[in-house]
Amino acid sequence: MSFRPRAGMATLFSLVVIALFFLVTWVMDQREPEPMQWQERYQQSIWTPLREGDLTLAGVDKPLGVGRLWMVSVEDEPLLVSRYVIQSDELNWRVQAVIELDTERMASLIKAQDWTAGMRDQSVSPSVGAALAGQPVERISLIPSEPVAIKRIVGTLGEPDMRMDVSEGNQAWVYGRMGAVVAVSGDQAHSIMFGLQGAR
Repeated sequence: MSFRPRAGMATLFSLVVIALFFLVTWVMDQREPEPMQWQERYQQSIWTPLREGDLTLAGVDKPLGVGRLWMVSVEDEPLLVSRYVIQSDELNWRVQAVIELDTERMASLIKAQDWTAGMRDQSVSPSVGAALAGQPVERISLIPSEPVAIKRIVGTLGEPDMRMDVSEGNQAWVYGRMGAVVAVSGDQAHSIMFGLQGAR
């Protein structure tokens, strides 16, 4: 005689627990996502100087620690980059700064590295970084160890000025005023690039 009421109470209790779970989940989804920590943390030291054209290799090394220099081939053209890893928002982020070199310095580096088009990434001596510490940084890319939900991007950078279709299911979100481009696929972001040309 007492089994049915107990079973009924257990069922009711389970339904209440499930309903509360979905309610809490819904409330959490409705909250504005918090900005990602790297945005504010490096605003004064990196993002503002980069946007204003004042960021140097030494200027990136100071807040991020001395990076590792590499010669890379991009569309068969040489680039000198400095690479870093930062931790933010429970993720590891690969950071790559592209260093601006004049024709003479790039030619000298190509010769020293015996670089040819299509060559795999080559490590460059730290002494080169010391010599080029004052060189300007053209752009900086951030790549998270896992894709980031686009709502976190909106919570950090706001709504983009433009959404450009790149290929099926892939978009480039352009933030012209801050000189940033975000690579988006579906509801996830895969990389962020600061230093968009013409944004200054």
